[in-house]
Amino acid sequence: MKKIFITSIAAFSLLSACKDKTAQGNVDYAVISGKVFLPGESQKIVLAHNDEIYKEIPVLSDGTFRDTIRPITDNHFFYLIENMTVQVPLYLDKGTNIELSLNEDITKTTVSGTETKKTQYLIEKENFINEKINGADSNLFGQKPQEFKENIKSIFNELDSKLKAYNFDNDFVENQQKWAKYKYVEYLIAYPTYHAYSIGKEAILPDGFYAERDQIDYDNAQEYAAVDSYRDLVRSKYFEMLGDASNSEQIEGFLKMASSIKSDNIRTDLAKAVVSLIAPGNSKNKEILDFVLKNVKEDDLKQVAQKSFEVASRLVAGKDSPVFTNYEKIDGGTASLADFKGKLVYIDVWASWCKPCVGEIPHLKELEAKFHGKNIEFVSISIDEDKEAWKSAVKAHDLKGVQLIADNAFKSQFILDYDINQIPTFLLIDKNGKIVDPNAPRPSDPRLAEVLEKLLK
Repeated sequence: MKKIFITSIAAFSLLSACKDKTAQGNVDYAVISGKVFLPGESQKIVLAHNDEIYKEIPVLSDGTFRDTIRPITDNHFFYLIENMTVQVPLYLDKGTNIELSLNEDITKTTVSGTETKKTQYLIEKENFINEKINGADSNLFGQKPQEFKENIKSIFNELDSKLKAYNFDNDFVENQQKWAKYKYVEYLIAYPTYHAYSIGKEAILPDGFYAERDQIDYDNAQEYAAVDSYRDLVRSKYFEMLGDASNSEQIEGFLKMASSIKSDNIRTDLAKAVVSLIAPGNSKNKEILDFVLKNVKEDDLKQVAQKSFEVASRLVAGKDSPVFTNYEKIDGGTASLADFKGKLVYIDVWASWCKPCVGEIPHLKELEAKFHGKNIEFVSISIDEDKEAWKSAVKAHDLKGVQLIADNAFKSQFILDYDINQIPTFLLIDKNGKIVDPNAPRPSDPRLAEVLEKLLK
């Protein structure tokens, strides 16, 4: 399944009344139906489960949708996502038949049907948390540490009273109380950062401020499977070890730690996440691949990891670079990599719509001016699908150097050969057409000028 990330939902409330009735007979599925916010634009909506795509649901031309969801497992918590701003938490049990009318203003989202009372609570819970905490950063997070902690506890105590008023079954209540416990710790961890942002200075934390955090067992398979706020904490704790994903020592430490985790589901999840670290120039690619193959169960993801490793193994310093041929130039004509033989070549793979790419342009222009007249060629290759947008961007930013556009965007053979799936990406190729660095420093990185000076000597 594809990994996704779910953002916090803006404050909202549930408008419609809901009826619940017990599932009848041997029903082993749930039914969801309704209407999307933007009919005609949404061709499908996504049902997410455990932060992964569980099912893609087709949307008809009139904006309506209906689908049967099975199997229904012991974890009943889902999200229905139209886009990043329209995300509705759902509780799907055997026999649930829920109808929703989605809206960008989530306060206008309605829900009705059978077995929907728990969904009602989940929506109201997110509304409550956003209103009381997420929407009050400047007030709540600006408070002194102990005052903040007491107020956060008070808010979660109030939420617990709301939960108990519903008279849900013990399993659901226990799950939601665990969610609140871990969410509370998440806010404690976030406090210093948001406090500094709110009032412009660091908080001085008293002894014991993180007592609840320090009591958590970060290797609990059952909690990881059932409680999304616990999953968030575990991932944050382990991935903070990878502050610099290109640092071989950090990768080695992470893999050693991850391999020692007893919970299979946690190890598997961490293994899925590090597939993207297999990249040209990473000295720990083999160790990452071994960890992935040992812990990931999905064959398609294993194949992705193996392919990335094979590509990265080809793209090593000293080997012949993949080539591009007859790419269109901004000023007419074409150019091929072979045209620059005899010069050091620094390639910027970018697009007009890519904000990080555009952010590097001033630094790239400074670099070009600094090395003007030296034996180096600065080549920018756009992967824009819209040629006019490329031309307009080159003109608007007054781009220098050699400006080219790839022949088939991300599917261009040169892009595929370098396994480029995110931009900007920067490449260094020597005067003989051999790879120097398939993941070169960005123009904004002070190290780059030093690297180029050394190579040009």
